[in-house]
Amino acid sequence: MKTFWEEASSEAKVYWKQLMEKYRSQEEYERDTVDRFNTETNEVEIIIVVAKLLTGFDAPRNTVLYLAKPLVEHNLLQAIARVNRLFEGKEFGYIIDYVGILGKLDEALTHYSAFEGFDEEDVKGTVVDIKEQIRRVPALLSNLWDLFREVKNKKDLEAMERHLSPKDIRDDFYERMSAFIRSLQVGLSSDEFYKAFAEKEIQRFKDELKSFQKMRMSV
Repeated sequence: MKTFWEEASSEAKVYWKQLMEKYRSQEEYERDTVDRFNTETNEVEIIIVVAKLLTGFDAPRNTVLYLAKPLVEHNLLQAIARVNRLFEGKEFGYIIDYVGILGKLDEALTHYSAFEGFDEEDVKGTVVDIKEQIRRVPALLSNLWDLFREVKNKKDLEAMERHLSPKDIRDDFYERMSAFIRSLQVGLSSDEFYKAFAEKEIQRFKDELKSFQKMRMSV
């Protein structure tokens, strides 16, 4: 059975030789690549690994994790942890599961020794199915509109803004709007969203979001 290096193309061998001439070792090349990935220059946009970076890899700007191999228990949790760090402009990470292993997350949380003594509610919602977020979009928009149920003419922008004068109502408006924005952003980033809603309905979500954003700026 041939090794990977024996099966590698001549172009790959030449490229690797050039890398080793520059970095002197595979370890130094990998360290430099990770360091450049963790900066805001976007010089390195994606890293593909087989069995590395599950521990000791701290890159808060990492937003998307693609899972394409089976992982169980603590390895699964460690992989997810690579994308769950908060970062400026980032409230959560995206996990694209190609092998259906996220269904084993509950089992991983149950058996992971680090969680001994934790109540199940403490770790509930660690990962949320994107389809669930998509289904919430209409309800969150309806919840936002419900805040203005006492305003008779919803097209009267001045009346809508006056309704937000009390601080408690205004704070409630910000909270409901943020929830709608988060779910809509998740939906717009997924093909599932365009399967669940017609183009006309998606455009309505966007238009109503713009109206509420203008209102927020005004108040």
